[in-house]
Amino acid sequence: MKVFLILFSAGRDRPGLADEISTLLYEGGANLEDGRMSVLGGVFAGMTLFSCTPAQLERIRLGLETLRARGLDTFLHEAEDPAATQRPPGLPLRFEVTAMDHPGIVQKLVHLLHGRQVNIETMDTQVSRAPLSGTPLFNLSLAATVPVGKSIARVKEELEALAREMDLDLIFGT
Repeated sequence: MKVFLILFSAGRDRPGLADEISTLLYEGGANLEDGRMSVLGGVFAGMTLFSCTPAQLERIRLGLETLRARGLDTFLHEAEDPAATQRPPGLPLRFEVTAMDHPGIVQKLVHLLHGRQVNIETMDTQVSRAPLSGTPLFNLSLAATVPVGKSIARVKEELEALAREMDLDLIFGT
């Protein structure tokens, strides 16, 4: 019987953290199913979905102590088999936003989507610098599902209206 878990990890960034995490899981007999790793403000942050047997999980739990001793905070959370997880039916919605950075962009976008019962599946944000001026630019990439019975055209119209109001460059993807 396989169990599915998510390993959350965070700690001061340094070379080798992705290697240490993947080696721990591999040597513990786990299969890495999905994951996201990033450096945010000088801190490594990772979310790793893996599967293993209960016996393998005990070895992995012991190995986490080594990661903790090396300065990486870790936390395990139970998950479900992604292949057995039923997703509600709906239409895919993907878009990107670029704008001069200012507070409230994410909150207003996700609040609008929440009000239309749109489920956000992934969202990546980043502040970068404009090439010539160095002005902070906000970038967002989002993938979501619009539920059956909700008009995706209407959701897009409302996002476009919000983009005009907030001076956001909004591009819908496929």
